[in-house]
Amino acid sequence: MLRRLRYRFDNAMARGTPAMIGVIAVAMLVLAVLNAITLLVLAPDTVRKEGAASVLWRSALRVLNPPGMLQRDYIPADPPVGVAYRIVSTVITIIGILLLSTLIGVLGAGIQRKLSKLRKGRSVVVESDHTVILGWSEQVHMIISELVKANRNQKYACVTVLAPKDKVQMEDAVRERVGDTAPTRVVCRTGDPTRISDIRLVNPREARSIIVLPPEHDDADIAVIKCLLAVTSGALAEASDGGRPVPHVVTSIVDDHNLPAALIAGGAHTHVVSAQCFIARLLVQTSLQSGLSIVYTELLEFDGDEIYMSAQPQLAGQTFGEAVYTFRTSTVIGLRRLDGQILLNPPADTRILRTDQIVAISEDDDTVIPSDEIPAITFEAIVTDEASDPRSERVLLLGWNARTPEAVNQLAKLAPKGSRLDIVADLPDLDDRVEKLRTRLPQLELGLLAADPADRVVLEGVDLAAYQHVMVVGDAGAIDKSATDSRTLMTLLHLRDLATQHGHGFSVVTEMADDRNRTLAQAAHADDFILSDNLLSLRMAQTSENPELNRLFQELFDPEGCQIRLRPAQEYVRPHATITFYTVVEAALRRDQIAIGYRLARHAQRKPDYGIVVNPDKATLLSLTGGDKVIVLDGRC
Repeated sequence: MLRRLRYRFDNAMARGTPAMIGVIAVAMLVLAVLNAITLLVLAPDTVRKEGAASVLWRSALRVLNPPGMLQRDYIPADPPVGVAYRIVSTVITIIGILLLSTLIGVLGAGIQRKLSKLRKGRSVVVESDHTVILGWSEQVHMIISELVKANRNQKYACVTVLAPKDKVQMEDAVRERVGDTAPTRVVCRTGDPTRISDIRLVNPREARSIIVLPPEHDDADIAVIKCLLAVTSGALAEASDGGRPVPHVVTSIVDDHNLPAALIAGGAHTHVVSAQCFIARLLVQTSLQSGLSIVYTELLEFDGDEIYMSAQPQLAGQTFGEAVYTFRTSTVIGLRRLDGQILLNPPADTRILRTDQIVAISEDDDTVIPSDEIPAITFEAIVTDEASDPRSERVLLLGWNARTPEAVNQLAKLAPKGSRLDIVADLPDLDDRVEKLRTRLPQLELGLLAADPADRVVLEGVDLAAYQHVMVVGDAGAIDKSATDSRTLMTLLHLRDLATQHGHGFSVVTEMADDRNRTLAQAAHADDFILSDNLLSLRMAQTSENPELNRLFQELFDPEGCQIRLRPAQEYVRPHATITFYTVVEAALRRDQIAIGYRLARHAQRKPDYGIVVNPDKATLLSLTGGDKVIVLDGRC
């Protein structure tokens, strides 16, 4: 009997505090029943006459509060009490004291363990409709910051982070880098994002979205794929089995060759961004289009005007061209069909269905409001001449990395006919690499110089005055990110100094491997753009809030899809004419384009927007000069 009790006690100890409490409760119940039997059999008649229920209640009190029961005189002094009754009562009282003290100890130990779990970040998160971030890198601070901005109009928003780091260290880092996150709560948990048991700590099956961050090491893509497998077989499977809406997953892949494996591992609810293609396209597009980097940042950040999808059933039956004028403080750029198809810049005569949603640039999702105002269009100020063909460009690429072939491919598609790209890189096999690109891209003239682009003597020997755009990328031979950025920063400093000395007017787009070094290379003017993982983080944050935006961004950053362009204002309206932006919208529609903003040349060096205005109030009067630009969405998607 004792051996069996000890066996059960040891099993209860192994299972933890709840099992121990159950064993002690059963023991106390058995003891109370034994005490009741003793009273009914051995106690005086005055006690037995109280009835079985009263005797059982008295026995339970004796077990739960032995000291209190010893101070009370339940048995009259006159009737004689047997020795057996006294012995049994004393033994039961002592056992009750032992059980009660054990119960208090178990409860105290359980509370201590729970507090220890909270301190170590190993307790389960009880939030719902929250955003889960799996992994830790420099991107986490930007993503949390953007999610806080997105949730500023919500009372109980929550972001949970699971990473193999100390909970207190993560909380301190978020507090230092992000600052005040109110009203959004940021909850950190310590665990391995590739283990299903650890992922359950952040309650992913009740989450709104899950963001998987690539770790900062060479096998980042393998870690992401393992994490996607853990999420798919754990969180998403449990959510689908329980009938809950399955949270969508957002992640990025460093190497484009691993994209198919990531899509297979993630499944239908996963949105994977190829960092290699995305950064390469940004590098080329922001280099060729002066000021485009500010436009992209405005659309991707939650601080300014973003892209929203809004149901407007009252527009049913109207054409898309009519809907463009319906919104004074929002810019309609497309339609979303009921089947999920997104049409960017559709033909103006496209009919809007009742089940359609409009795709619009607006300050917030609740500011997409139709206006009854009649558009004020100055038709005589609209230029009807054909737009001039873009002139050929000369582009200088300093450095080489894994994204360079994709960047060259993008440049061949976007650059005007007759453009030339010259590459300066310190690589022993540069001739072979460039020759492979030359055979695949005959439409782009390629030149090369095998030299160190960080060497000032080399840069002085290059005819910098012949180039309109310069792209600086990390050195493929560098050992780590810090070394890569050090050489990139040195090249950038030499370029800026030479441009100042000789009055060169080329634009500079620089790629930084580590976002922490971006602040050391702050932009000198609007066309001096520092490209890092920041924009990738912004895109992931936007997709986590609305997964349908991922397809839209793919179209915007695809050279064969719709393109955001900055075109000379004199191609649309007559210089110095006083007009409303409605007039610019009409001029753009006549060219099958959508006007989404403008850039004032006189403010081109004024921070923080450098003269860029996205989604202006269409009724505001303005006067565009010869150096100003109109920001348009061009092409069909």
